[in-house]
Amino acid sequence: MPIAKTDVFQMDRRSLLKLTGTMGIGATFVNPTELWAAGMCEKVEIDNGNFNATSAGAKLQFWIDGILYGSRSSIAARANITLFMPLTQSDDSYVQSVTLMRPDKTTLGTRWFDASTKMINQDYVPYVRFENLELDYTKTYYCVYTVRTGNDVKLYTAEIANPKPSALHEDFLPTKMQQDFNNFILKNATSPTPGLFTTQFQYYTKNGLAAHTARGRVQNIDSNSGDFGVKIDFMHPDAAPEHYMRYFIVMDPVGRILGVRKRANMDDDGNGVEKANLVTTVGKVDAATKAAFSIDPTQVADIRDCPYIQFFTEDSFDALARNMIRMR
Repeated sequence: MPIAKTDVFQMDRRSLLKLTGTMGIGATFVNPTELWAAGMCEKVEIDNGNFNATSAGAKLQFWIDGILYGSRSSIAARANITLFMPLTQSDDSYVQSVTLMRPDKTTLGTRWFDASTKMINQDYVPYVRFENLELDYTKTYYCVYTVRTGNDVKLYTAEIANPKPSALHEDFLPTKMQQDFNNFILKNATSPTPGLFTTQFQYYTKNGLAAHTARGRVQNIDSNSGDFGVKIDFMHPDAAPEHYMRYFIVMDPVGRILGVRKRANMDDDGNGVEKANLVTTVGKVDAATKAAFSIDPTQVADIRDCPYIQFFTEDSFDALARNMIRMR
């Protein structure tokens, strides 16, 4: 997932409301950096002796999907963006609002929360989703999480520069998956496309879309444990030792791992693989899988928190396909 570094500022809540109003669409949200320069708020580096604004816990993770034509067309972009920040909701301190701003600091959208609105997993603030946005891929957009503690507010601010559709990229994959995805089109030097995947609008080999589409369905979710089963179809039968269905990955809305299965070779039909039916079942990532792929525990999500999931299939030779399943 793309990650944006966060700066943190603190100010009196009444002053914030006076400056920003209700933060409705089109309203102007005062840039906290400008407030800080004017001496109207404080920049937070250490909070209670253990908070550092540059730590991993202060980073904004996001995923952009939709259509951004860039310089190829004058058609306006239509994109969706999902945000996640690991900030804990409690009665004493909680994320009250999340605001997404245009380059001119006017508001694209705001979501409001209270202390009871939180994820099952570690009480984090829920994913924030903004849909059908007109984004300019040449500009910078701004995100502000306001965390209310009594009459004080901390502003977690991040910049999203040059927005473009996100992709499964080796930069953020678990360590032992990075080598496999250094260039997902293996043995195809004429089409090196690291970090890209096939969609209904584009594909990268003459084999075409019909044989390289991700198809899947949720079979079950345990509301108590978060265990699940997602059946993912093979894109096509195994073709050769170097051309077979290899990876099946289920992720949360911003690219954190929910479940992963890797076949060792084209004859591998164990662990939920139904080769005769051209399907496999991916379940909740367990301790053995975390260890096998060196998965960062902080990047393991809970399907019960997800408004939708995304899943990927890869055939080890010339295609990586993605699709989404809405959960509610």
